[in-house]
Amino acid sequence: MGWIEITRNLLEWTPFLAIGFMWNILISVLALGIGAACGGLLVLLRLSRHRKLALAGASLTEFMRNVPTFVFQFYLMFMLPESLMLPFSTINLSFPSWLKAALALALAVAGFVSDNLLSAIQAWRNERFQNALLFIPNLCNFFVIIIMASSTASVIGVSELVSRCNTVINASGTTQIMLWVYLYAMIWFFLFCYMVTAAINKFSSGMLRRISI
Repeated sequence: MGWIEITRNLLEWTPFLAIGFMWNILISVLALGIGAACGGLLVLLRLSRHRKLALAGASLTEFMRNVPTFVFQFYLMFMLPESLMLPFSTINLSFPSWLKAALALALAVAGFVSDNLLSAIQAWRNERFQNALLFIPNLCNFFVIIIMASSTASVIGVSELVSRCNTVINASGTTQIMLWVYLYAMIWFFLFCYMVTAAINKFSSGMLRRISI
């Protein structure tokens, strides 16, 4: 397979692959939102004056920080039903595979937020405002890690970028294109994460300059 044919195939499949990458972004954003909310609740528990609540918050944080999200995806895949009817109502909650992947990644985000937001609050109380505000760029940098980790959603049937790369390879009928399809996917992740990282660095630099004035 020559360069011209490889390039033509990649361009023809680009819209299909782009839709898959949108699923990666959606999963990552949901994981960040759900995880940040759960992590914030854990911080409230850890800051509680009641010893049992503080201990519960610390224990849950330790659990979320140390459970492999890859394994947790399979757990949710088999333990959560496809849909669940709420008791005493006609509301039917759906749990598609992409949502399960987001929930699994949210576990890591919750553990990260619980530890880092707690440190930020303590730094703010001690008037170390610069250290406290670093929580924001740190969380954004962790989001980049979540974006890359979202590719593992393919193992539970989510039609994201990596999964669609396999579809392209199978549809081509040859393994010669495999290297280039996966390289193409790597470029997608690299460019997106590079832009996010550059925006984070610019925001952080501006924020630190304003604080130091």
